[in-house]
Amino acid sequence: MSHEPPVPPGNQSPYPIKEPPHPPAPPPPPPVTATARRRLPIGRIAGAAAGAGALAFGIAALLFPRRR
Repeated sequence: MSHEPPVPPGNQSPYPIKEPPHPPAPPPPPPVTATARRRLPIGRIAGAAAGAGALAFGIAALLFPRRR
């Protein structure tokens, strides 16, 4: 016994046997060059300032202990 169902002789397959031809893809656009002017990374500057402030407070706490 076959595992394939019976197919009428003139029946066309629902799945294409060969893939249809595709039109050629257009060439990609030329890459955009970066501008000469760069912006400052504000997040990095703010993080460095916060780190420097924390370091200054830590050193001040060690050098100048609180009096009770």
